[in-house]
Amino acid sequence: MPGIDKLPIEETLEDSPQTRSLLGVFEEDATAISNYMNQLYQAMHRIYDAQNELSAATHLTSKLLREYEKQRFPLGGDDEVMSSTLQQFSKVIDELSSCHAVLSTQLADAMMFPISQFKERDLKEILTLKEVFQIASNDHDAAINRYSRLSKKRENDKVKYEVTEDVYTSRKKQHQTMMHYFCALNTLEYKKKIALLEPLLGYMQAQVNMFWIISALKALY
Repeated sequence: MPGIDKLPIEETLEDSPQTRSLLGVFEEDATAISNYMNQLYQAMHRIYDAQNELSAATHLTSKLLREYEKQRFPLGGDDEVMSSTLQQFSKVIDELSSCHAVLSTQLADAMMFPISQFKERDLKEILTLKEVFQIASNDHDAAINRYSRLSKKRENDKVKYEVTEDVYTSRKKQHQTMMHYFCALNTLEYKKKIALLEPLLGYMQAQVNMFWIISALKALY
């Protein structure tokens, strides 16, 4: 809805149909954000897993090249030139393995950490508050129904007082949970762009750092 950037917390006490309608729009938006960020999280986790696998595979390759001279090939004989050449390759690949390990760490810190925080903290908070608000609303509706069934002639004052008190207590709880829920949805609306850009910037920065490290290695060799 163009022009609407937050839920009006001051209108939670009245709880009008217009406010509930606007709440529905924000809930739909929160659901869309959650679905999209979960997909993005899975994609980034694949990048992170692939980088870890590349780091481990590169390290293993370097290790195997170092162990070539210890091998005994029936038809190969001693080949000092090949052994020396592979030792040099091993050193370079070992340096690359270290670079990939650094990149894995940077991806964990700069890419996976912020998107995981948003997913596990902010998005889960919305789900929790939505459930709490729904329970509070159901309790309030039940209290209103009990109050509406009261008979002025047959019910004694004690029963009327208890039912009325139940309506007041449930409405107060609903109002409080509604305010918390509105605040969380408004916060999510402000956070969603940062939550999307921060891990992407972290990914790009980690790749740039990797590029400069490899460039420095090329200068050495």
